[in-house]
Amino acid sequence: MSNMKLFTISLLLAVFSINAVYAQGVRVTEHDGIQTLLSSYVQHHKQNDVINGYRVQIITTDDRRKMENALYKFRNLYPKINSDWEHKVPYYVVKVGAFKEKLDYQGFLLEIKKDFHSAVPVQADIREEELLVD
Repeated sequence: MSNMKLFTISLLLAVFSINAVYAQGVRVTEHDGIQTLLSSYVQHHKQNDVINGYRVQIITTDDRRKMENALYKFRNLYPKINSDWEHKVPYYVVKVGAFKEKLDYQGFLLEIKKDFHSAVPVQADIREEELLVD
């Protein structure tokens, strides 16, 4: 190996080792508001436990009137079961119920398909207090 190559390799190793030493001394200064925001975020999520669960989607349509009619019909048939709609452009989607496991919604799905033939289960984030318990 020539002296020039040996010198270049030695120089590169020295530079990288110096950078490694300085990289370990990095300081992060956080703004006072960041800690407050982080604390409120943690507190909010402690109070609102969200789990991965299931809802039953009873209709997906681009016609708002059809969505409103389906929601009205569902609320009359099942007044004690929560229901909500959302607009995912260009579709309106109505989701009902709140179930923790697949087995939990099976009976409900069979019953609801009598009135809402296109009903399908979908995964959703659900607050624990919303869960339907048999």
